[in-house]
Amino acid sequence: MKAISIYNISKLSGIFSLADRRDDFLFIGEENYTPSTEEPFRTDTYAIAFLKQGQLSVTAGLSTGIITGPSLLTIGPHIIRSIHKVENNPRLDLIFFKESFFLENQSDIFYLLKYGFFENDDSHIIPLSAEQVQRFSAIYDLLGATIHEAHPHTESIVRSYLNVLLCETDAAAARLKEANPGTSSRTHPLLANFKNLLSKEVLQQHAVRFYASQLNVTPKYLSEVIKEQTGRTAGEWIDQTLILEAKVLLQRKDLTISQISDLLNFSDQSVFGKFFKVNTGMSPLTYRNSLT
Repeated sequence: MKAISIYNISKLSGIFSLADRRDDFLFIGEENYTPSTEEPFRTDTYAIAFLKQGQLSVTAGLSTGIITGPSLLTIGPHIIRSIHKVENNPRLDLIFFKESFFLENQSDIFYLLKYGFFENDDSHIIPLSAEQVQRFSAIYDLLGATIHEAHPHTESIVRSYLNVLLCETDAAAARLKEANPGTSSRTHPLLANFKNLLSKEVLQQHAVRFYASQLNVTPKYLSEVIKEQTGRTAGEWIDQTLILEAKVLLQRKDLTISQISDLLNFSDQSVFGKFFKVNTGMSPLTYRNSLT
């Protein structure tokens, strides 16, 4: 069985034959949208695509749907997707961004988790009205112009436009839900409860069994539901949330790595260091030094 590809920013740049080698975000204008693969893939990024015209067949997990422009397509990290052209030459603008990039100046590390349209359900396809098309066209034009020019504050401006894009996407998703009140979401209530509990307890509780016990389910059932809904197991959610917490704390130069290890409730600094390196590819000290 062929392994599912995982696309990071660098690999995505190569797929679309772009010279831009930024590590944290990637903008693909309609003139560059010529994907060379229709194989199933995961990304380690978030993405929002603006399909202006044409049709694509999109599979997310076990669900397949046709997206017809004008529409938005949202892609969360680690969820298996495949995208196929239904007709030639779809017109599409696309922005990929890493969670760590967007959250760099955010005090709330769970900010992106509140947007349900990134989850593995039908809400990742959002048809747009003529008025909404004008609004999203303006946002993507601004994103493209900022990224392609040599601006001294490119990253800060891109974060600001991404925040606007997220808010407008959320508003479009809410309007779609209001217009279709009979449409039931397939998001499992256990997912929302798990996220809420995780945000409160992750600094002290790292074991799936704790969350399962608090939610009155077995660890196996919890992980199965969470993976079905998001593409990640409960354990992966815990690990990635801990890494986000660690990265935020490592930005504080007043804290030693040993103190950060204690704050995150690791048994000692060595265990924390191994955990961090396994999940990021670098030691906590190397990560801290890369911030300067």
